[in-house]
Amino acid sequence: MKTIGAHVSAAGGVDQAVSRATEIGANAFALFTKNQRQWKAKPLEESTIEAFKRACREQGFGPAQILPHDSYLINLGHPDPEGLAKSRAAFLDECQRCEQLGLTLLNFHPGSHLNRISERDCLARIAESINETHA
Repeated sequence: MKTIGAHVSAAGGVDQAVSRATEIGANAFALFTKNQRQWKAKPLEESTIEAFKRACREQGFGPAQILPHDSYLINLGHPDPEGLAKSRAAFLDECQRCEQLGLTLLNFHPGSHLNRISERDCLARIAESINETHA
């Protein structure tokens, strides 16, 4: 089956993204699981998680058809310790949110050296960040 969809709004709760995707005739969709321009978000409520999963079942969306996107603020190769720590915490939160929602994919931008460390060091930080998150 070929899939086609769009990035849909999750305003009002991630479960609302499912109906928005259905309304446009999509059989796949992308969404943010929290505000993409803020570091922190309130945890997903159990009722919202269940509503999202129920809506996905009812509308025929499986994990392979849903692409969550993480925050634009995250930089897993950040040259500064404080920025790196915030990015790692936010990335872990994003991964946990996906796990709570039963999603298996996550679209993320690995990071940037910001012209302050070498590309090699940045790539090493990104790899270390991903490994820490997996652990």
